[in-house]
Amino acid sequence: MKNFIDRLLRNPVSFEITSIFVYAFYCLVYAAAAIPSVLLIKWGWQLDFLENDFLLLLLFIFICSLAFYVFLICAAIVVGFTERLLTLGFKPGAYPVGSPVFFRWLVYSGLHLWTVNIVLPFLRGNNWIKIYLRIAGATVGKGVFVNSKDIYDAYLLEIGNDVLIGGEAFLNCHLFENGSLNLGKIIIGEGSTIGANAYLTPGTSIGKNCRIGMYTYLRRNTDVSDGESILTPPGMNIRQVIKLMKADKKSEKQERK
Repeated sequence: MKNFIDRLLRNPVSFEITSIFVYAFYCLVYAAAAIPSVLLIKWGWQLDFLENDFLLLLLFIFICSLAFYVFLICAAIVVGFTERLLTLGFKPGAYPVGSPVFFRWLVYSGLHLWTVNIVLPFLRGNNWIKIYLRIAGATVGKGVFVNSKDIYDAYLLEIGNDVLIGGEAFLNCHLFENGSLNLGKIIIGEGSTIGANAYLTPGTSIGKNCRIGMYTYLRRNTDVSDGESILTPPGMNIRQVIKLMKADKKSEKQERK
């Protein structure tokens, strides 16, 4: 199976043919999510109980707006279930290019990119994004506020109670390294805050009541202790950065003594 998938992905012709079928699959998923909205618009188009054409137009505009919201909800549910099915059995670890897990992840990631750009921007800060994450496999506690669409590999995500995820924070549970797809959990303890545009990578574990500052990048397998605050310093000269690093090392040595 691995050799077959590897040849399939490396051959330009078979890759393009496979891409066509994969994109057709994406279209089917979104078409299924759009069915209730299409029926609602069709019903609104046939309404004629008002004699005033202007009022009919306003009513139809309202129905179209409602249909769009219905589409977002249905897409969150349908796509969430589809993504969960595609990623069943995925566990933290390294998967070589050409493996069945890698191929399934490629199909999943393409569908998720559609969701990130089409659906999730309109659900940020809404309860429906949390419902979507739970359906897709994430563990999401109570009182969580999610103001970001950039959440990848939700099936490896654990969010405790009362967590705040700031705008455009990037939670990414995958990484390509040494020719393999590396998957790792991201765990966020209860009461913690993830600042806007922070970047969390696979294997990140954040304790309770932590503060991750804006634009902070947490490297792979970073552990943040309970109550700790992690901040990224503002832009500065490289010499200043080196001085700060040396001063930090000296303070660590003094603490050990």
